Amino acid sequence: MDYDDVIQELGSFGKFQRRILFFISIPLLLTGFGAPATSFILVNQPHRCKIPSYENDTYAIQSASHQEIINRTIPRTSEGSYAECTVIVNGTEQKCSKWVYDQSQFIRTVTSDFNLVCDNTIIRSHLKTTYLFGFMAASMVSQLSDIFGRRPMLLGLYTLNVIVVFSIPFSISVPMFAALRFFEGLCNLASYQVAFVMVIELVGPVPRIYVANWSLIAWCFGLFLFTLLVYCERNWFYLMLWLAIPTIPPLVLWIPGVITESPRWLLARGRTTEASKILTKMARANNAQKKFDASKIKKEPDPGIRVILRELFHSKLLLKRLAIITSNWFVVSFIYYGLTTNVGSLGGNMYENFALLVLMELAGTSVIFFLNITGRRPVHLVSIFGCCIASIGSIMLIQFAEHSLYWLHILVALVSRFGISALFAVLYVYTGELFPTVVRSIIIGTVIMGARVGSMISPYLYDITDGKLGKMLPLIVYAVLTITVGLVSLRLPETNKRKLTETVEEAGQGNESQEVMQDEEHLVSTPLTHSHARKSLQDKECE
Repeated sequence: MDYDDVIQELGSFGKFQRRILFFISIPLLLTGFGAPATSFILVNQPHRCKIPSYENDTYAIQSASHQEIINRTIPRTSEGSYAECTVIVNGTEQKCSKWVYDQSQFIRTVTSDFNLVCDNTIIRSHLKTTYLFGFMAASMVSQLSDIFGRRPMLLGLYTLNVIVVFSIPFSISVPMFAALRFFEGLCNLASYQVAFVMVIELVGPVPRIYVANWSLIAWCFGLFLFTLLVYCERNWFYLMLWLAIPTIPPLVLWIPGVITESPRWLLARGRTTEASKILTKMARANNAQKKFDASKIKKEPDPGIRVILRELFHSKLLLKRLAIITSNWFVVSFIYYGLTTNVGSLGGNMYENFALLVLMELAGTSVIFFLNITGRRPVHLVSIFGCCIASIGSIMLIQFAEHSLYWLHILVALVSRFGISALFAVLYVYTGELFPTVVRSIIIGTVIMGARVGSMISPYLYDITDGKLGKMLPLIVYAVLTITVGLVSLRLPETNKRKLTETVEEAGQGNESQEVMQDEEHLVSTPLTHSHARKSLQDKECE
């Protein structure tokens, strides 16, 4: 019998697995807020130049005399607002080096602490990207769990994360803040990926789809807690300390017996005695009353990396699919993190907007449970073209109703967030089903790298220019990318109710030759395992 057969006999999702899932869910629910925190600690805080020789100058008007001094010292823009980067000294307009900030919404931010405005605006974009650079590194670091084991790697990442996040509020320079944010992103995503793999390897095929998506649902519920916290705390120093406190509970996993090593990983490393002990514990906890000798479990032969690459690059069909799917992952990550890290650009109440976006992310992610009914291809195409239509709608609103119809601006943004979240959800399944087993892991690693590139360049799009064009430019790019990728995605086949292909030859025969699976839940669960095991973006990515 193979490993999945053993797990089904012991209990596909018994008390043993539920207990481990509970402990793993705590970090998913209470940590990993680095990406959404970017929107609040690196926000473009309203500012103007500090009036020279006015020691107690503030952004808020203190008195009529203060108003008069501001009018004489700070030039006006063409729109009638105060200039942000210049001051009048001795009748000459010149750039300033000190600023005062609007504290009506944010008392203190990283932007105000390090003066990341005017000529230093690009540094703010760099700092947004450092966290996402950590995501890219995490995709490689998490693979070390294949060498050192799931549990040791997970515990090491949780411990490092505690040190890093408690250090961030005490950053004394931009380079220090950037380095710590990089390691925060690395620890958050790498620990998510390792934890996900550990849980997936402990459950049977049928409940795997629900366990896989529970991680995304837990992430979304955690974002609601995050929204409440950022609403109550407007000082980034104390906000980051509050966000650091929930990183402490996962350290309880160091206690022996709280979580075990993955039996599947132990078998792959030839440590059958240890695997047998854990499987016996699982049987006892799940009332299976069986004792297994892990050495009798069937092991799949490893074809080797050379064979895998040769199979991949000799198939034009798979290379075309790879190009299309990688472009999808690039676009979905590009738009998702663009919306997440720049929620303040929507206007209106930033906190209400963020809560609504999280609600839409939860709704979009939930479509995963209906894919057996709708199929993959329709949801995929509707989601990506829906994002395109929403982007075009936003462009038209900015052009003709920039300072009115705020409710419609928000509604269109919510439609876009729903579409991009649904697209994320369906891509997890779709990617695994489009490629044969022999190259599936390589494919997943490739598309995730494409996603990371998209997420890293997205913050810069909002700081290229100001004014109406600055608001419209990201949306124009979103519309062009989604309609382009949507059109090329029309070439992708439907994979619902089809057998997973094992070899390149099977993939080349086309969908017509594939047989309908009788166990639909088993079908869907398998690709989810591969895709989530090599990535995760919650983001979401609510990730």
